[in-house]
Amino acid sequence: MADYTEIKGNRIQYLDSDPTLTSANEGQVWYNTATGTLKGLVQLQAWSSGSPTNGARRNSRGTGTQTAALVIGGGGGNGPSTEEYNGSGWSFGGTLGTGRYGGGAAGIQTAGLFFGGSAGSNISTTATEEYDGSAWTAGGALSQARQAMNGTGTQTAGLAIGGANYPPGTPTPTFYDLSEEYNGTAWTAGGTLNSTRRKMASSGILTAALSIGGNEPTVALVEEYNGTSWTEIADLNTARTEVSGNGIVTSSLAYGGSTDGSSPGSVTSTEAYDGTSWSNKPSLATARRLGAGAGASSSSGLYAAGYNVSNTDISLTEEYNSTVNTITPAAWASGGNLPAAVYNNAGGGTQTAALSTGGDSSATPPITTNTATNEYDGSAWTSGGALPAARTDLGYFGTQTANVVSGGTPSPVGSEQSTSFEYDGSTWTSGGTMNTAREFHGGSGTLTAGVICGGGDVPGTPKNNTEEYDGTTWTVGNVINTSRRGNRNFGTQTASVTVGGASPPYTTAVEEYDGTSWASGNGIPQGTAWGGTSGILTAGLFFGGILGPGARTGVTSGYDGTNWSTRPSMADARNSLGSANATTSSADAGLGFGGYSPGTVTGTEEFTGETVSPNPASNIDVS
Repeated sequence: MADYTEIKGNRIQYLDSDPTLTSANEGQVWYNTATGTLKGLVQLQAWSSGSPTNGARRNSRGTGTQTAALVIGGGGGNGPSTEEYNGSGWSFGGTLGTGRYGGGAAGIQTAGLFFGGSAGSNISTTATEEYDGSAWTAGGALSQARQAMNGTGTQTAGLAIGGANYPPGTPTPTFYDLSEEYNGTAWTAGGTLNSTRRKMASSGILTAALSIGGNEPTVALVEEYNGTSWTEIADLNTARTEVSGNGIVTSSLAYGGSTDGSSPGSVTSTEAYDGTSWSNKPSLATARRLGAGAGASSSSGLYAAGYNVSNTDISLTEEYNSTVNTITPAAWASGGNLPAAVYNNAGGGTQTAALSTGGDSSATPPITTNTATNEYDGSAWTSGGALPAARTDLGYFGTQTANVVSGGTPSPVGSEQSTSFEYDGSTWTSGGTMNTAREFHGGSGTLTAGVICGGGDVPGTPKNNTEEYDGTTWTVGNVINTSRRGNRNFGTQTASVTVGGASPPYTTAVEEYDGTSWASGNGIPQGTAWGGTSGILTAGLFFGGILGPGARTGVTSGYDGTNWSTRPSMADARNSLGSANATTSSADAGLGFGGYSPGTVTGTEEFTGETVSPNPASNIDVS
């Protein structure tokens, strides 16, 4: 019997620890003498959670890659909208000229194509639109109005496949076996499918494409296009309609859909095509149909939104990877509880060294404003030095051992204060006096280089004042453009971001400070006040808050210095919470604690961004 040396041409290494691994080490085998295990770096295949789309939708179309995708149109009130995925989250892109669902899509995120579909009342359209990464413009019309179709290819070499038309006043829809080809200007007739098809998946390019499954009753039929004609090839293992997919003709994925055309018939099954046959792969976490698929190959897929088994539009995203790496999705997780429930508490510090200071102990009379300070070590809270005076609605910035709280009020409905206090890790002492008394304001920076802005008592007029702190004295800075209270800040004194707040009404406004003046940035998706923050200008996080009276949220958004995109939501929707917003805090290491849920809470949640690391398998079979 041949041994490993004869098969592989080299001997297995004996090592006293695992080597430093990268994806370049795939297939490497070694024996760890310290643990007595044979190990190797092997490929893993799995779906993992991604950040949700901004809007729940069904019957939209996807195109692009896993890290640069588009979701276009759809039902559920999102017909005109487009969302862009950057590998971490979704942000709104340009709006379609004609909102619709059930069309076909092709291209990439910066050069997309969307055609056909229904603009409502089941009326099909011939409309074609082209996307340049920011805006949609009209393209050449399809020769045949239709919906329940799909497409693939590029913006200048697109392919529209099959579909159906439901003429008004006609009881029987018309199903199509035609395909059309787009040259960047006009559509011309392409090859004819071997059977009429609708509600199918597609993949590939104009001269090498697949049409996968579809129809009702469902079919497992797959056809391949060579740029001239369609040929039937290997069937899917599971017949399904309203299925999604991605890839190229020799490396495609098909996933989700329904075995009977209804939501209860939705499936989680995933199949991969290697150019010859389909094989079953790990299943989706959530069964659904009418979702949007994107991805470059069978090693990298993206499935967003859709219609779940309860006939509900959803916003969830899943990512498929065939890789040697273990991918841990971004997520919020429970941390240690505060010793006592509190809201409108100040924060500061980092995920593993945070502060919670002051705040209100209850939202119902008798309301107690407190002096309590608690310190977090990444797992548990312990008591710290008490504030010299009870305060709530404070601004805050700095670290656990060099923190500043500013303004606030001695009671929930009281007089705004101009005092500030500094914390050295054990004791609070008086700091400088602000030029403008305020509460409910945002702060960021360090003890010796901080900045605050906005604020105001709830019955009063929101403020636009800015002040800078040098560790001793407050100096007036240039005003923000949108007066607001309940805004939250992150970043440094010379690169700060203020987010949301109540103007009123609740605002989406975002502004950036360069140490001299404020400039408007791209807004958050929804007007939100009294949330939490972490990070720096080019990598920030905004989470939780309130959207309006009684409308609390756990929605989380990430900021890259230009655009906001979705992140996984907090488990507990809450407003008026404390957060770790020190300049050393990372957008991948957020912390929110306390707040109002409704009712004052003790809960702490920790946010961790996606991590990717090589995964050595133990006790592998190398024969």
